[in-house]
Amino acid sequence: MNDEIEDKLKVKVKQPGFSVPEHYFDQLTERIQTKVSLEKLKDLSNGQGFAVPDSYFEQLEARIKEKTTTVKSKKEAGLFRLWRSDIVKYASAACFVLISAFGLYLNNHRSIPSVKSADMATEQTLFDIDEQMIIDHIQASKDTKTTTNASEKELEDYILNNYSQNDIASNL
Repeated sequence: MNDEIEDKLKVKVKQPGFSVPEHYFDQLTERIQTKVSLEKLKDLSNGQGFAVPDSYFEQLEARIKEKTTTVKSKKEAGLFRLWRSDIVKYASAACFVLISAFGLYLNNHRSIPSVKSADMATEQTLFDIDEQMIIDHIQASKDTKTTTNASEKELEDYILNNYSQNDIASNL
């Protein structure tokens, strides 16, 4: 008898059994937890939510104008002194002076080339020489030409041994 009823049902229902929506079991625990959380929230809230005090918006504009147009005293405005004591003020000024002086000292010693007194005396002596004396000296040095019997290899070795690359490059 059960077999007959089953066969009749199979003829009437052509799809085999019930269909489950896609990702039903993946999202099942999430949906259950959401419904439980919503029920707990409903139990916690006794009223209809937030309430606005009577005539709140009528008084709002007047309160805002009152707070923005009145001038507050220094104490109410929250002003504070940057230098709480005189010691901190003077110590910071002294540090600033020392750092500035040290910077100027280093800057002056880098920018002024060190000139020895002998170099200055030689320079002054050359400045005081008469033009005719210089011309006579140049002509005398042209008359006494020195010839060297050194080969190019010996000259090259001498230059490489007695001069640095910077000296050679600066004299080119």
